Amino acid sequence: MGRMLGLLLAGLLAGDLLASELQVTLLDPNGEPLADAVLWIEPGPVASAPPAPVLLDQQKRTFVPYILPVQRGTTVRFPNSDPINHHVYSFSPSKRFELRLHHQGDAAQEVLFDKPGLVTLGCNIHDWMLGFVLVVDSPWFAQTDAQGRARLSYTQASGQQLHLWHPRIADPAPSLSRALPAEGSLNWQLSQPLRRDPRPKPPRHMPSGKGSYRN
Repeated sequence: MGRMLGLLLAGLLAGDLLASELQVTLLDPNGEPLADAVLWIEPGPVASAPPAPVLLDQQKRTFVPYILPVQRGTTVRFPNSDPINHHVYSFSPSKRFELRLHHQGDAAQEVLFDKPGLVTLGCNIHDWMLGFVLVVDSPWFAQTDAQGRARLSYTQASGQQLHLWHPRIADPAPSLSRALPAEGSLNWQLSQPLRRDPRPKPPRHMPSGKGSYRN
């Protein structure tokens, strides 16, 4: 009995050691915090069940959120909170789709993102609308906040890498990766230059009237 209890406790302690947390502070080449970057750890475990659905809204002629990281196999729901129509599409190899003439108040249309990769979103009616869904093969991901900080909780395994993506990272490095640090924190300053914000500017004057609004 005592031996079995000892083995059980040893197993629990080993499990605690495998459960880890990583605090990341991300800085641009000038040493300023870089917000909206997506960080994720791979390889991750095979999902035993589909991830919970998430929302990507359309508000004031913008995608909200602008960048949405999801685990492969996630269904994304696209409601329309605007009093105008939208026509959302993507031509990205990871996911090609089209949501035609989406009205406010309609049931949210759904898209299953079943391949890892970057999916760029646009609107056929409002050309300046731009958004991204980043599909990763791991449940361990996070986005940096305004201070460039992110926290990832994960389970340790051999061969794991920390990956990074941001829409302002210039080609040919759409994503970056590095070995996980031995300690639980990482200050990561990028060395490559960042390009300009890729979001087009909306027109200065928006049409107003019934079923519309002025920004």
